[in-house]
Amino acid sequence: MKGLIIVGSAKVGSHTTALSQYLKGHFEEHDFDVEIFDLAEQPIHQLDVSGASNLSESYKNNLQTLKTKAREADFFVLGSPNYHGSYSGILKNALDHLTMDDFKMKPVGLIGNSGGIVSSEPLSHLRLIVRSLLGIAVPTQIATHDTDFKKLDDGTYYLANEEFQLRARLFVDQIISFVKNSPYEHLK
Repeated sequence: MKGLIIVGSAKVGSHTTALSQYLKGHFEEHDFDVEIFDLAEQPIHQLDVSGASNLSESYKNNLQTLKTKAREADFFVLGSPNYHGSYSGILKNALDHLTMDDFKMKPVGLIGNSGGIVSSEPLSHLRLIVRSLLGIAVPTQIATHDTDFKKLDDGTYYLANEEFQLRARLFVDQIISFVKNSPYEHLK
């Protein structure tokens, strides 16, 4: 089974990326092949249906990679920092480039991180988007705070909060259970 984690932080090496890496490790323990598409490291162009933009080859290639991985995915995890009480614009842009066919009846996990006041509001907003894309948002979601992470000597963040480590395992188990036992397989 294949999964795609889309990280919607504009910061390379973000807390959202660290949480995504943590989750990826748990999916891999269950022999799931999971890739992280980090929009800070692989930026894509602003959606332009008019075709007026002059697009760089790297942005075009990144977008094609995202679309291919989305079509191949059996499930998604959407991750975003809390930007002004909602999810990030670059994640919205990435989702605008994808279609209902990419998400139809696939489980979608939602994760987020706040630097200021802890809020799950961005995940509530994403839940509506997932429903509009015909995906199925799993019940467990993860809304962390910067203080739930520590730094390694090289500056890389890692999830240190044991409560969230436990919640992450539940989150992964729910997605795996849904992928393996989907009652909607015939609707895809």
